[in-house]
Amino acid sequence: MGLVQSEYVDSVSSDEIEEKAISEMLSSFDPHSVYIPHQYVELANQDLKDGFDGIGIEFFLYGDTPYVVRVLEGGSAQKAGILPGDRILSVDTLSLIGLDNKDVIRAIKGKKNSSFSAGVYRKSKSEHLELEVKRARVKTPSVFVTQIDRSTLYAKIEHFAEKTHSEFVDQVTELKNKDTKALVLDLRGNPGGYLQTAIELLDEIVDGNDLLAYTRSKARKERKYYAQPGGLCAEMEVVCLVNGRSASASEIVSGALQDLDRATVIGSQTYGKGLVQETFQLGDGSQVRLTVSRYYIPSGRSIQKPYDQDGYQHLDSADLANTGESFETKSGRKVKSMGGVTPDLIVTNKANRSYVWVGTKAAQLIDVYQTKWVAMSAEEWLSSDEVAEVTRDMAGDSTHLITPLKKRLVYQLFGPEEERKFGFVSDNVLNSAMAELRDPTVLVHP
Repeated sequence: MGLVQSEYVDSVSSDEIEEKAISEMLSSFDPHSVYIPHQYVELANQDLKDGFDGIGIEFFLYGDTPYVVRVLEGGSAQKAGILPGDRILSVDTLSLIGLDNKDVIRAIKGKKNSSFSAGVYRKSKSEHLELEVKRARVKTPSVFVTQIDRSTLYAKIEHFAEKTHSEFVDQVTELKNKDTKALVLDLRGNPGGYLQTAIELLDEIVDGNDLLAYTRSKARKERKYYAQPGGLCAEMEVVCLVNGRSASASEIVSGALQDLDRATVIGSQTYGKGLVQETFQLGDGSQVRLTVSRYYIPSGRSIQKPYDQDGYQHLDSADLANTGESFETKSGRKVKSMGGVTPDLIVTNKANRSYVWVGTKAAQLIDVYQTKWVAMSAEEWLSSDEVAEVTRDMAGDSTHLITPLKKRLVYQLFGPEEERKFGFVSDNVLNSAMAELRDPTVLVHP
């Protein structure tokens, strides 16, 4: 470091060298050991907390400018007059154009009750606005539960955060009735979170004293997690939905339900993250998340997919099928350790492959119809002949993308609850789950 600081052609700071060295060292161990500089600690942890201090928007970088995807109901951004489709150009005197995601978030977030002047461009009216926005506490719920029909509950778990278990219990208790017989547990896109929270939720589904998961650390030291008798959903039939973005704790839940023959797992191969990180606080406020153990599910399977110093090895399904070690579920069904959880029924959602196209086209439509559409209710919007026409025209010959496009627009205009309700009809993975509940094809209880 001394040589670099004294002789290198350009000026470099010792802090910069240290952070880069630490990051490179940790990344050479495994794909999930990371160094988090102090200025990004809050951002890195916010999804696992009850909320954060901000203004209540979701955005992405459209070109080089922050584009507002969604405005949270009742949040300070909505109160200030920000709409889906607005571009936020500046925070006070700081231009946001050309900044990356992390720096945009740092500029917008801040201490509760502090304010800033937001420079906003509203393309639908070709007008520039200066809006005073007050930062406030933004709640980030991780659970959404609704009734699909009188006998079936649907529970979407976004991630396993501090309040996930209590949110799940509260919402299921409110909707559960004497006719409730089944639960569809949706873990698609769930990146994981706290292991203890995942175990608590599993315990609401698994009755008895079964082993739910265990971790093994240095010197083969093990910690085991067991179910307790009873549980809010212990008497329900269960189907669990997963995909390639279901990772870590969500793979523990889906894998344990499969190993214990407690649920039929439907969807596509999960991500394959079976490494456990512990967070260590450093003196300057930065953090190190260091891999300290591995996850295992009840059959003894590891869900970790192969990796080396260059990251994950990309093996196709044939390679995995040939190399995966065989295990048995509680009832003796054969399952393999193939890097992640292989569903009992493989069903893919083709619309997910067009995510970028759908997001871009939705943004273009909101640029034209923004102020008209935000004034409509979800019911009015969905029954509108104009909406049907313009979404059909935007999709052109790709008629299979009309529904994903409308789903995205419902999400932006009316929020995730309305988007999920709209998506129930067109969700082929969910439809497969309902068919499995009506006429089981996988024998999970021989």
